[in-house]
Amino acid sequence: MKKSLLAAALLVALGLAAPVTRAERARKPVRIILDTDIGPDVDDAGAVAVLHALADRKEARLVAVGCCTSSEWGAPCLDALNTYYGRPDTPVGTFKGAGFLADPREHEKYNREVAARFPHALKTGRNAPDAAALYRRVLSRQPDRSVVFCAVGPLNNLHRLLQSGPDEHSKLDGVSLVARKAALLSVMGGRYPEGREWNFEQDPAAAAFVMQHWPTPVLLSGFEIGARVLTGGRLHSEAPADHPVRAAYSLYIGPGKDRESWDLTAVLAAVRGASSHWIPSAAGTVSVDPGSGANRWTPAASGRHTYLIERDPPERVKKLLEDLMVHPPQRKGTNR
Repeated sequence: MKKSLLAAALLVALGLAAPVTRAERARKPVRIILDTDIGPDVDDAGAVAVLHALADRKEARLVAVGCCTSSEWGAPCLDALNTYYGRPDTPVGTFKGAGFLADPREHEKYNREVAARFPHALKTGRNAPDAAALYRRVLSRQPDRSVVFCAVGPLNNLHRLLQSGPDEHSKLDGVSLVARKAALLSVMGGRYPEGREWNFEQDPAAAAFVMQHWPTPVLLSGFEIGARVLTGGRLHSEAPADHPVRAAYSLYIGPGKDRESWDLTAVLAAVRGASSHWIPSAAGTVSVDPGSGANRWTPAASGRHTYLIERDPPERVKKLLEDLMVHPPQRKGTNR
């Protein structure tokens, strides 16, 4: 038996990792592009931890990550997290527009500190490529209809991707490239069947455009889904002191405290599907007011949009997510 298998078996025996089922082993890893506003809230860091744990379990494969704010510390923070989890070669991009969610008093409560304290190569977001351009490059190299986008922040990067034109990587425009290469978009945004939520409100025009023009099925994890699932407290007691996600939660809410799991649920649904822990709604269409960000879901048999409805009790989802959050990294190196 290989050393990696022995190590994995030991982690399971010690209760430090959940066993991988036969069905999980049989599935191909889901290719994920994660787009996040990492910094304004800490559940983004939790979502990255969950995604890397799922990658260690061979359920997911990170093909790119991007920051959708103007903060110069978002991309380095993501690079530090990827490096900690043994995937330092994961491409990282960032939003290149100025002044979007970059006030350090409100939106840099942990990302700058994590970038400063933990090893990584990308020292500033100024050195990161434009996220939409990066997504085009990465998409062009993937098999058709293979990539799942997971967006856990405002949708400005995806807006720019859809509006992009042909380039050296692909002769297709943005909508056509996404239609060819992507299989699903999982979004943390909105309230369902109608309401208002922070991510859509920050760039309502982008949210409206993406909901109207995204060419694949869209799965939405609304505010109400993550609000009842509180996670993060176990990081302080079970993760090592040099764990960047533990540091992020401690900096944002204090050691041992929980935070709502809005972004974590969207990541989990992106990888495992809507029916894994929730009830998927009937097909329909989500419309977003381009001025306010208010959203409304309208049932339609031909609609491409579904949203998550609570099925598993919040405490069950909490345990599952925290088991993934405290999962020790395999540190196998790159994910290529």
